[in-house]
This record gives sequence, C-alpha cells and structure tokens, in this order.
Amino acid sequence: MAVNSTTVGILSDTHGAIHPGVLERMNSCDIIIHAGDVCGGHVLEQLRPKKGQLVVVRGNNDVSQQWQQESSFSLTELQDERRIDLPGGVMAVIHGHQYWSRQDPQSAILSHFPEARAVVYGHSHFVQHEKVEGRWLLNPGAAGNRLNRGGSSCLILKASEESWKVEMFRFVNG
Repeated sequence: MAVNSTTVGILSDTHGAIHPGVLERMNSCDIIIHAGDVCGGHVLEQLRPKKGQLVVVRGNNDVSQQWQQESSFSLTELQDERRIDLPGGVMAVIHGHQYWSRQDPQSAILSHFPEARAVVYGHSHFVQHEKVEGRWLLNPGAAGNRLNRGGSSCLILKASEESWKVEMFRFVNG
C-alpha cells in the first residue's frame, strides 16, 4: 500500500448488535464509517478506529425508542449525511432511506453527492461495492443479526492518492 494510505472500515444496519467478526475487522481500521440504523450508543462504544475517527449517520430506525441504554453517544449528535476527506478524494455517507421510494434510489443517492469519489449508504441490507460512472457506490449490507441476508457483512476501503480498493467480508450465520 502507498505510504499515504488510510484504511476505512464501513458498516451499517447493526440494529443494536455487531457480529464479532465485523467488529474485529472494523477495529483494525484507521477510520470507521457507520451508515446508520445503529440502534443504540452501546454499539458505537464498541467501535475503536485506530486514528480515532468514527463517522456515523442517522438511519430511519435511529429513534429515541432504540437509544434507551446509557451511553456516551447521543442520538442528537447524529447527522443525516456526512462527508470526509480521504487520500485521493471525498467520501460521502448517508443511510439512504430518504431516496428509497424513488425508481432508481442508487442513482439518486450518487447524484446527491456529485463531488464524492465514493458514496456509502445502508438501508437495503444488500451488499454493493461497484463503480458507477467512475465513482464507488458502497453498501456494506447488515453488520448485525437482523435481516443480514445469510451473514453479517462489512466493507474495507484502502484509500491512497493513487488508488482506492474495496474488499467485502461476510460472516455466515450460525
């Protein structure tokens, strides 16, 4: 990997629990991105990025009824979308439920962030990691125990000025 590189762990849709395999992968990364539906600050307390940067957006299930446990993380701190600067470009993060009723939600999400080299979204619980018109569209699937399509999953992005590479990890149920 290039000298000026950053490893970014990407997860979403934990719904109150993180699979241990996903947690181990995430905590080996410099930065961690959570694309919403966290469902409790206790989930975020388990995430410990090496560089200390944890980027989280609010999902449609991130409501006060889901955040009743005591935690150092407050639901009111979560924003609907975030942008972060990485080596080689900008990454945008949104949960994506705001666009899900549209005919082509992925295109709508991408067009909302024209400056981004990559856009991370959640909500669908389906893993996606592909380039669309030269930009990354990334959905890590569900990292928790609910509706994870046969196994909890996450993505890891290795970003440098020269290149961005994405790897998917799946941890089969049972």
